Amino acid sequence: MPAPVVVLTPNIAGRDGISRLARLVADTFADASVLALHEPADSARVGRVMRGTDGSPSRFVAAAVGAAVSCDSRTTVIVVHLHLAPAALAFAARGASIVAFLCGIEAWKPLTWIQRAALDRADRLVAISAYTRDRFLESNPHFSRRVIEVCHLGVENAATIVRADGAPPAALIVGRMAADEQYKGHDQLIETWAEVAAIVPGALLRIVGDGNDRIRLEQKAAALGLEGKVLFLGRLDEMSLRREYATCRVFAMPSRDEGFGFVFVEAMRASRPCVGARGAASEIIADGETGFVVPPGDSDQLGERIVQLLRDPAAADGMGARGRARFLQFFTEERFRDRFSALVPLAAPALTA
Repeated sequence: MPAPVVVLTPNIAGRDGISRLARLVADTFADASVLALHEPADSARVGRVMRGTDGSPSRFVAAAVGAAVSCDSRTTVIVVHLHLAPAALAFAARGASIVAFLCGIEAWKPLTWIQRAALDRADRLVAISAYTRDRFLESNPHFSRRVIEVCHLGVENAATIVRADGAPPAALIVGRMAADEQYKGHDQLIETWAEVAAIVPGALLRIVGDGNDRIRLEQKAAALGLEGKVLFLGRLDEMSLRREYATCRVFAMPSRDEGFGFVFVEAMRASRPCVGARGAASEIIADGETGFVVPPGDSDQLGERIVQLLRDPAAADGMGARGRARFLQFFTEERFRDRFSALVPLAAPALTA
């Protein structure tokens, strides 16, 4: 019998957003098989059929064509990243249904001819935010008559860690520090922090993550005289990261070009208020209730909102509690599975505990 669901993804085992999306999708359906471009060929997941192609595009395409041979109209192929959409054409030729995700900046530019051909053959287009959908359509008006569903993502529901008494007032940002991802807002936060620290005694900016832009950002903080006020913590394991969310008073990431923003959801899970820039963050943060949404690039308003929350712990805790309730209502893994399985009824949903 043909595999009922085939997931095409760049990665699935990592901590990056695409890997997390791939796991969400694969775990939504029973008996899904996974073909992952960058995973090792000997990869294995318990209870999951998975094949990796060691980062070789030619091997990935060959594996996709080989898998398509055993598929038919009963098969649903889910493309997690736009760059892999052309590989779905082999499955479409066998009558399979194609579902393609639109995730972020790769979808906010004109498609290549083969990407466009692949999306033309897709039965469903799914964006991870209305912001991503709208940016995609701005660059690709060819699809203006297509229905593009919005399916917000979710994270595992975990109990909150109790915030330690006496912790200094701190803001947290979590994100990769890469030269080609400076839109996340590290520079803006660091530039704002001198004023924040002058108003809020002992205020700390805690930065979690790593990347090829970290040294430049560390030098920038030092040049601004922020030693001991801006702390670079590097990459952390899951439990240490959860402690950081619990320890901070506010989570802030003024990213201009976020396709969704798992980190906002993680902060809400930890009962922390969020400050983000207008865009996809507006769909996660309830402005004025669970945090604040500021105009992109508006450092004055960014600093004002952070100061407001750092100086008023009771208000921050109230927003954080409402954020936790919003997380439970909309942004858990279970809520994602409910939304996505409703969009893709051709596959059998996995049983959940």
